[in-house]
Amino acid sequence: MEYLQPTEVNALLAEAYKANPIHHQFLLALYATGTRVSQVLKLRGFDVYADPVTGEHKVRMPKAKRGTSRVFQIVASADPVRDMTPLIALAKAAGPTRLFGGLSRQYAHVIIKRYAALAGLHVDSVHCHTLRHSTAMRVWERTQRIGAVSGYLCHTDPASAYQYLRENDASMADDAMGAVLTNV
Repeated sequence: MEYLQPTEVNALLAEAYKANPIHHQFLLALYATGTRVSQVLKLRGFDVYADPVTGEHKVRMPKAKRGTSRVFQIVASADPVRDMTPLIALAKAAGPTRLFGGLSRQYAHVIIKRYAALAGLHVDSVHCHTLRHSTAMRVWERTQRIGAVSGYLCHTDPASAYQYLRENDASMADDAMGAVLTNV
């Protein structure tokens, strides 16, 4: 399984940030939420909203495959490459229309390859799903829990997350899968 290290993700996002704010927010939304490209492309302006209780801005991701929909907090960061708050203005401008305009799945793959090349990454190993894999690995690194990975990625079955670990480190993944199977 191919995934990017945090420094590689930062390099990719930095290139998009320099070139195109919409592309940057698209790639950042993919990485920060760990969702599939189809889910991010379905987002509409009204899917970004202020929580009526807390006032925090959130993004509601539509469900994909057999999974569930999920709500993610929009995170402000002092690092503009990791700051998701421009998504709020983009959403206000989009209203009921698609958040990322006419961006297609095919073009999304073109732009990620473009920014990967500019960042000095191996273009053949970087695609939109690589960001999902990278998110899975960050969740695993922080929690060491297969259920946390599965939950964050909205899998219906925790065993689905096993693939994210199996190819990375067989022994670590076997331990994780054993934990999943014994906790069922």
